[in-house]
Amino acid sequence: MAVSTISYGENDVLKGGTANYTHYPQGGGMRVTATFGPDGRLWRIVPEKRFIYVDYSADLGKTFSAPVRINSKPQRIKVSRQNRPDIIVDDSGRVFVIYTAVLGHTTQLLSISDDSGRTFSVPTLLSKKALEAISFLGRLTLSPSGQAYTFWLDKRDRSDWRKPGYSIYSALLSNKSGSSLVDRKLADSTCECCRIAVAFDSEEQPVLFTRFIYPDNIRDHGLIRVPSEGGKPSLWRVTSDQWKIRGCPEHGPAISINQEDEYHVAWFTQGSIRQGLFYSNSSDQGHHFSEPLPFGTLDNMSGYPDILTKGKHVFLTWTEFDGTKTLLLVMHSTNGGKNWSPVKLIADSTAGSDIPFLIRNKEDVFVSWNSKYEGYRLIPLD
Repeated sequence: MAVSTISYGENDVLKGGTANYTHYPQGGGMRVTATFGPDGRLWRIVPEKRFIYVDYSADLGKTFSAPVRINSKPQRIKVSRQNRPDIIVDDSGRVFVIYTAVLGHTTQLLSISDDSGRTFSVPTLLSKKALEAISFLGRLTLSPSGQAYTFWLDKRDRSDWRKPGYSIYSALLSNKSGSSLVDRKLADSTCECCRIAVAFDSEEQPVLFTRFIYPDNIRDHGLIRVPSEGGKPSLWRVTSDQWKIRGCPEHGPAISINQEDEYHVAWFTQGSIRQGLFYSNSSDQGHHFSEPLPFGTLDNMSGYPDILTKGKHVFLTWTEFDGTKTLLLVMHSTNGGKNWSPVKLIADSTAGSDIPFLIRNKEDVFVSWNSKYEGYRLIPLD
């Protein structure tokens, strides 16, 4: 296991802790997002109170480069477990980053590096309506052929402020065919504070798994299939847990699609029908799913799942709290989710910690996890 020791913060910066990361001005921020580039380098986007930084590791997280600051002028950076900065690196080494800042109101900003992360463009507003309406909870993702997409929640269409729910918008940031989609609306009535999960099907069309607000304030999950040529998105409901709540659970789901177009999803619910973490899969492009499989220990506040597929291999990770420590847990299937290994504890934290994420570097799978005292950890699952 490769471990880098860093002291991070809660929303912005935590004081104290035993880990030390002296080349960050304020010790970095808790809500770190990581990805692998085409050359195998591990890239991270790291928030602090007024600035956003990017660094990379060439040795799987043992050491990191000097951080490069994205915004030259201080801004009020806005982060949480669900609303966090994001980063992707395409096949040419071009680095895309997005983050949320308060510029009069909460809005999404985009910056791009064309020189392998040495310098970044001046951050620009992500959407045409960014100065008029709140936008946040952005996601960056890269298609298998290298097209860069971003998805976010947007408040511009909310005409009745008494009703909950935001819209999902998207933009195609790079397209090898030369076309560009700008501010494309995909759906209404999405939960206001739950992250969007994104994967790509065999036709390289984006598939979003997200929490919607259904009639009578039911907060269940649905899929959005986005035609790449600009057609009308397809939307349908997937879970029926009947979680009736006046407020956002702040607990986004996860999705992964393998090369055979098998959909694998994981989510958290406190509905009248189901409570806790659940996994399900589909062999017909998400139209029918297997019976939800519960996992995790409900009494230990199990939550924040992530999922990743590699052929018939399916990996799940999540966190629990045993009353003293936060536990980082994984389980693994080698036959497409039909059977599962015993749950395995791979790390723990005695203080504040972040959401875990599964990331892949060619054939190798890792969990990316950050915590206050123990620092950033990149944990191999092989």
